[in-house]
Amino acid sequence: MTTEITEALRAKADAVPHSPMPLLGHTHRRRWPVPVAAAATVVVAAVAAVFVFSANDKMPDKVVASPPTTTTATIAPGEVYYSLRLTDLHAGGYLRETQLWQPQDRTGEWRQQVVDGQSIKDGRVVPSGGRVEAPPGGVCYPAFHATDGSCTSPGSWFNPTLDFLATAPRDPATIADQLHAEAIAVLHRNGQGDELASLLELKYIGEVLSSNGVPPELPAAMAEVAKRLPGVTVTNDMANLTGQRGTGYSIPNPKGGSQSVIFGADGRYLGSPTEVVRHGVAPGLGRPPSRMLD
Repeated sequence: MTTEITEALRAKADAVPHSPMPLLGHTHRRRWPVPVAAAATVVVAAVAAVFVFSANDKMPDKVVASPPTTTTATIAPGEVYYSLRLTDLHAGGYLRETQLWQPQDRTGEWRQQVVDGQSIKDGRVVPSGGRVEAPPGGVCYPAFHATDGSCTSPGSWFNPTLDFLATAPRDPATIADQLHAEAIAVLHRNGQGDELASLLELKYIGEVLSSNGVPPELPAAMAEVAKRLPGVTVTNDMANLTGQRGTGYSIPNPKGGSQSVIFGADGRYLGSPTEVVRHGVAPGLGRPPSRMLD
């Protein structure tokens, strides 16, 4: 990147209360003018309804390589985990960018920012109608279940706390057995059939790998789990939301479309055709990331 571009980006970042990020990919524009809905919390309550999964069928029309990144899964005292998640919500034609700052301490304060828009430029969602910020966060970050019980219940593949991920199995067979047992338990609680287990398991593979604190060796292990799920379709050249391409694993959604996850040749998790997530470390809540982890 040239000095002129670098200085221009720094000047732009200084002009808004928002954190700069490395480029994720190319500009991706929506082709239909639809009003953007209000921002919502970063927490995704995914267990309650299996049939509301997004249809992963939108792919960018051009690919731009992402910049090199480093792989480190630890944070130093005073640092917090940082993640940037871009999602095509398929709800009226808009995109969502969620930034999350999360400390190692499960009961520590966390912070989030959410921006909605209809296009992606330089790896960031372009705000529609002005910047929209999410509520100020809180304490005891509840993974992606918005319930108090998630903050006090033991960690699991369906409640991937930082402590759980640090000690979670790395053996694909063990992961597959545990993930399947949790999926069956959730489906039974919801009054749904076992035939949906693979779909739910694939969704949670993506949710786990989008979480903070994922050990660097875990994505490759979970790619093996995805590959062996009953009913999965393997696509050798699938693009995520910002154009990175890898091997995709998909299972049809009874409500239309499919649930997908994508992994690079090195085993790194790339997201899905409707999503991409980047992980990093920041020196404090609300601060720009100081280094990236994937």
